[in-house]
Amino acid sequence: MVGKVTPNDQLSASEIPVLMGASKFKTVNELLKEKMDIISGIEPPFISNESMDWGNTLEETILVQACKRLGLDVKDLTTKHPKPYFHKDLPFACSLDGDVKGNDSMIMTDLDKGIICVNEDEIRLEGVGVVEAKLTAHEVESADQLPLYRGPLQLQMQMDTVGATWGAVCVLYRGTTLRTFVYQRDVDVLAQIHDAINDFQRRLDKYKTNDEVEWYDIKTPSEASSIFDQPDKDEIEIPEAEHYAEKIIEFRDMIKDLEEQIDLHQIQIMNFMRDNQHAVSGRYKISWPVINYKAQPEKIVKAKEARTIRQSKLRIRDREL
Repeated sequence: MVGKVTPNDQLSASEIPVLMGASKFKTVNELLKEKMDIISGIEPPFISNESMDWGNTLEETILVQACKRLGLDVKDLTTKHPKPYFHKDLPFACSLDGDVKGNDSMIMTDLDKGIICVNEDEIRLEGVGVVEAKLTAHEVESADQLPLYRGPLQLQMQMDTVGATWGAVCVLYRGTTLRTFVYQRDVDVLAQIHDAINDFQRRLDKYKTNDEVEWYDIKTPSEASSIFDQPDKDEIEIPEAEHYAEKIIEFRDMIKDLEEQIDLHQIQIMNFMRDNQHAVSGRYKISWPVINYKAQPEKIVKAKEARTIRQSKLRIRDREL
C-alpha cells in the first residue's frame, strides 16, 4: 500500500463519483472549488481516520483473498504502484491498489464465492485486470450491484487509463463478508465520464485564464454555503430576489402553521392513549414510543480551533417593519 500519488490539481479516479454526481460526501461544485483553491495555492487539509487506516492495513489481504476466489495466482498480483498513471487523452490521473494477470478464464456470478459479474453475464479474465480494495462497516447493499460511490465509476477510469478490459472492486463488509464485483470495460459509461472530465477541465481552464468561475447548478443550500464560504460584508442590491424572499417567508409561515396543527392533533391522540404505548384506530397503528438512555460518565470536550462557517439558512426580514 502506498499513499496518495496523484497530483492534487488534476482529477483522479477516486473523484469520479463526485464528478458524476454519485457521491454522498461531496458535490461537484465543492470539488471544483477545491481544485480552484489548489490552483490558487491553497492545499486541501489531510484527512485520515481509523476506518481509512484499517482500509489501508487490510488492502493487500482483501486483494489476495479476492484473487484466490477468482481462481487467479496471487503471485501474479501486484500491490506496489508507487507512481500515478496518466490518461493518454484526458487531464486525468489514477493510482492503483493492485493489478493481476488474468488466466483467460470465463467467469460467471458465483454467490458461494462472493463473486458477482455486474455488467455482463460472463466476463473473460483476459490480460492484466485492475483490482480495487474497499473496506466498509456497512452491510452488503445488494446481491448483484455496487453503489456507484463505492468504486464502479472509479474502476472504469482506472481500466481505461491502463488499458485493461476487466477489473474488480473487492469489498470487505463489516470485516466478515467479502464480495468481489467484477466489471467489463464499459465504453458507454466511459464516454459519459470522458465528457464530464473535459467539461470540468474547461471550467478549470476558464478560472486559470481570467479568474472566472462557472459553477455547476447548485442543488442544496448547504452546497451553496460550502462554495460561497468567504462572503464580503458589503450590502448589494438584487431586485430580482424580492420575489423569492417573499415566497420563503410565506412558506415558512405555512410550515409553522402546519407544525402547530400537527401538534394539536398529536395532543388529541395522546389524550386518548394516555399511559398506553400502542393503539389501533381504523386503518392506522399508532405508537407513542419511549427512548431509554444509558447512564454515561462525565466527558471532557476536547479543545477546538476557532473557525468560521457560512450558514445554510437565510435570515430574511421585512425592511418596512
